[in-house]
Amino acid sequence: MELPNPPWYRRWSVLLAGVIGAAAVAALIGVLGFQGLAGPDPTGTTTLAPTTVTSSTAASPPTTRRLQSTLAPGILWTQTGRDNGRSPGFRAPPAWHIEWRFDCSNFKKFGGGNFKITGDGDYEDIQIQLVDDESSGSQTFNQGGYGHLMVESVCRRWTVTAVAD
Repeated sequence: MELPNPPWYRRWSVLLAGVIGAAAVAALIGVLGFQGLAGPDPTGTTTLAPTTVTSSTAASPPTTRRLQSTLAPGILWTQTGRDNGRSPGFRAPPAWHIEWRFDCSNFKKFGGGNFKITGDGDYEDIQIQLVDDESSGSQTFNQGGYGHLMVESVCRRWTVTAVAD
């Protein structure tokens, strides 16, 4: 005796096709949703984001606040902080420079603390590193482009500014 064929909606092939179709739709929605999180297009127009600024009193720890206005003319990026930091992506003209200042007096008994600025993207050749208890300086670059700057530091306080020349 032969069993009758089940109705179409009970057949495994129809259920499997439905599961595969739902998974494909979910994957497509996920990929399209993450495209907005990928960051700015380095070949497109770059807008300047507000910067984070800290208080300037030495007695109190830094407090941050967000600025609602854009950066001053010629300033590509600036940040004051402690420990490590990373710039948002920014575009630099062919002639620009980085200014830095740091206070590593918390490592004075060890001969100073490590302060390092590196870059990625078109700034991957940037390598600034000092070991001191306090210092400031500037380095000029003759190649522009788009990228990020990273600050690695054990210092109690540092300020880094990228400036268009």
